[in-house]
Amino acid sequence: MITDHDPKLVALFAKAEAELDDTDFTADVMRMIDDQRRKTLLVWLVFVIAGIIGFALVAAPVITAVSMATELLPTSLVNFESDWISMLLAPVNSVAAAIALGALAIRSFYRRVFR
Repeated sequence: MITDHDPKLVALFAKAEAELDDTDFTADVMRMIDDQRRKTLLVWLVFVIAGIIGFALVAAPVITAVSMATELLPTSLVNFESDWISMLLAPVNSVAAAIALGALAIRSFYRRVFR
């Protein structure tokens, strides 16, 4: 068994045994956590303000488009003379039904081609 120790290795272990000042380490960690929290809150604040401004700019055109769509979608495609036939076919005799059937046809075509 070898009992000779390298003096450099002994000095290195002697430095490692020295106690660290816990208060400075804890203070540094807490300061870094607070800095990160402030940065995160600042980034969220910027995104929220940008979202509110974007919503304010887009709100009027979106409301106009939605009101136009609510007026256009229930419009009948074919007018019938008989009221009971027009009421019977109302769910499928509208612009909304034509759009829905078109979307289903596109979806069906997509599934057949790419599956």
